[in-house]
Amino acid sequence: MVHGSDVSIGCFAMTDAGIEEIYTLCAAALAKGQPFFRVHVFPFRMTAERMAQAAGQRWEDFWKNLKEGQDLFEQNHVPPEVTVKDKRYGFAAVRESE
Repeated sequence: MVHGSDVSIGCFAMTDAGIEEIYTLCAAALAKGQPFFRVHVFPFRMTAERMAQAAGQRWEDFWKNLKEGQDLFEQNHVPPEVTVKDKRYGFAAVRESE
């Protein structure tokens, strides 16, 4: 459901170069024994300026929720653990042993 060729029918499409980079990173991680590979996607870089532009928009609450995950990533430089409860994402730092 993630692929290149810049086309989609319900999938997350991107350029061939973009998917090649993701595939290469994923293949290398799995080959080195990593049990899974996380891909986190955000609608935009959630800077204070960009979030201010989102104020009052339909998806503002959802984007604020996503920003919690992006902030945790920016702090730790590791994609966070993600859970879903009551239609909201929950984010937690990945422990060192994972």
